Amino acid sequence: MELEVRHLRVVAAVAQHGSVPAAAAALGVTESTLGSEVLRIERFLGCTVFRPAGAGVECTAVGERVVARARAVLDELAGLREDIRSDASARGPLRISSDSMRFFSSFVGQAYATDMRRPLMPVPPLPGTTTTAALVDGRIDVAVVIVLTAATPVESPMIGERGVVEREPLLVALSATHPLASRRCVDITDLAGEDWILPPSEIDPGSEATAAVLARLGMTLRSSYGPHDLGPLWPSVVAGRAVSFAVPTASAPPGGVLRPLTGQPITARRVLRWRRGALDEPDVERCARAAGSAYREQLTHTAQTQDWWRTALSEEKPTLAN
Repeated sequence: MELEVRHLRVVAAVAQHGSVPAAAAALGVTESTLGSEVLRIERFLGCTVFRPAGAGVECTAVGERVVARARAVLDELAGLREDIRSDASARGPLRISSDSMRFFSSFVGQAYATDMRRPLMPVPPLPGTTTTAALVDGRIDVAVVIVLTAATPVESPMIGERGVVEREPLLVALSATHPLASRRCVDITDLAGEDWILPPSEIDPGSEATAAVLARLGMTLRSSYGPHDLGPLWPSVVAGRAVSFAVPTASAPPGGVLRPLTGQPITARRVLRWRRGALDEPDVERCARAAGSAYREQLTHTAQTQDWWRTALSEEKPTLAN
């Protein structure tokens, strides 16, 4: 392992927020991921950077020196980036993305149809990282992401956020031959014994937020697939080997069905996030309009092609932001 800039951001964030959960929320990663990263950093450095303190953590004596050096390097890098980007940011292409490939295509199409003042550079969903982390790292400028309602909000001075969909109840994807497929809606506790496909996006149903929701229902999820997009694994669902969460704008292929979950136990929001300084307020407004138009376009397709929509109750359908 080599020490990288992202490791410096980790120790600086934990020191700033005084706890791993709060730092994880600020960085847009899960608590377990950040905790493992801290342990790897400490093993590499050969010292203990943080020690328990009440409900959080505090720096050790050597940790204070590590954090001070980390902050100095990060400040220098931030200044360098700002110097380089100050002119280029206003004139260069706007790098837009999403954590969902299907929504990404619609979002890009609507962005091109909007009177954007800068050329667009579409960046497909990035594997191996969250979209929010890509914004923080400067790999993209603006994106639409799906986040669990139960998740801790991202509080970062580097990231701006605006709601696109205020409430998006997650559905379940089943084989059409599944015993529960004939129901109008499905109780998630009836699927406790199923093998689940868990999306690797900001929804992250393996995260602490979802685990807490499921714990209140007295269940955990079993997955032999690991984090994976539903799209390529729809054949496994159609064959009856797995079930999956799905968003309301998903399309079930022949042999598959989508059903609302009774009581909407897990809901998400869809938000526009951008790296502050990468675009001005008029560009934010244009991107927000494009994102809203893309979502309405997909909902229209859902209403026309997905049978669950015609019988769904109003609370089982998404609520768009104003």
